Amino acid sequence: MKTSKDLNRKDSPLIFYIFYFVVFFGNAIQGTFLTLYLTNAGLPQSTVGLLNGITQCLSLIVLPIVGRLADKAPTKNKVLCIELVIAIVTLILFSMAKNIIAICIFRVAYSLFFMPIASVYQTITMEYANKNGWDYGPIRMTGTIGFSLMALAAGLGMNKNISMIFPFLIGSYILTFFLALMLPESKRVERPVQEDTAQGGSDAARVFAILKNRKVRNVMMMYFMYSFATSVNNMYFGLYTRQLGGTMTMVGLGSMILGFSELPFHLGPGKRWLDSIGLERSMLVVITAGIVRWAICATTNNPWVMVFTMGLNGIMLVPVTIGLVKFLYDNAPEDLKVTAQTSLHSSISVAAMLAADFGGSLMHTILEHAGLDPIKYQYIFLVPIFVIVLIIGYSSMKKGDTEETAL
Repeated sequence: MKTSKDLNRKDSPLIFYIFYFVVFFGNAIQGTFLTLYLTNAGLPQSTVGLLNGITQCLSLIVLPIVGRLADKAPTKNKVLCIELVIAIVTLILFSMAKNIIAICIFRVAYSLFFMPIASVYQTITMEYANKNGWDYGPIRMTGTIGFSLMALAAGLGMNKNISMIFPFLIGSYILTFFLALMLPESKRVERPVQEDTAQGGSDAARVFAILKNRKVRNVMMMYFMYSFATSVNNMYFGLYTRQLGGTMTMVGLGSMILGFSELPFHLGPGKRWLDSIGLERSMLVVITAGIVRWAICATTNNPWVMVFTMGLNGIMLVPVTIGLVKFLYDNAPEDLKVTAQTSLHSSISVAAMLAADFGGSLMHTILEHAGLDPIKYQYIFLVPIFVIVLIIGYSSMKKGDTEETAL
């Protein structure tokens, strides 16, 4: 039987497995059901998109600030716990909001404290994984399992009452907070002394210097497109499934399939294949799978087909959640690990979501006025965009291969 001493051993990943399993409960509930709650509360879909866009704009400022605070704090754990406490408080206030203005204010406040959490706990995890020789993939996989199980449970629990989203969310974050207290400490790393301060550059310059690498730029371009399309799908999947005649349980089942679809690529032949082709080629696979996925979404009128399109998510998500996180951690300056995740990984994702929220809102309005199905046609537009990105990404990779051969 495992004791609290076993959980806190620095050479044991057990607490990280448990933490990831639980922290993804909240991700499953928010990602699957928050948009449905807001529309059920009376917000038009175009307003939800606009509200999401405002949140993303503010988070582009908040994310780098939180990253810097986490890197400069005595321990990253304190910042993580403070974020969780504030997220819980804003969720409680959100649950009590009755008018549209209050709902909008607390939805934004909650998201601003929720969004940086992942970058902090991912950095703590990578620190101990590197120190102890652990594989990050299986740890992240336990989050996938937690996400899948909670998505189905929440779908069943909210089938008749969408307001149950708050007890589910608040309970999951309270449990996450107590587990965060048990994570091993990730202490501040002092900036190495530079013989030439000017050469050392500002913290922002040191982080963004990673983008000088052609391969990194190509990967980030494809990651931006992946995040853009995923944001569109997150916004519309539940609504479109319901529009086609599906139920809340089917929406939850779709999210469960989404989660379990990752498992073949965290372990076994799928993982070995992605490792063997490398991050850049993996991102080309991501874009190719996206072309197939959005084409199916654009042409189906069956809610069950929509549900099972989530099965393509694993091959799209794993290179992003494993390869990209590892790559940025390994290449970031020692004293700016969280800042690199928030300023590059998270901020690019947010910029993509911002484009999807504002662009999606505008497209929704234009297509409605044109008498077209606004959701179906947004899926249709994603297909040629992904084809173009695939061509650009492949061309960049071949150019890099040619230059390396010449050298």
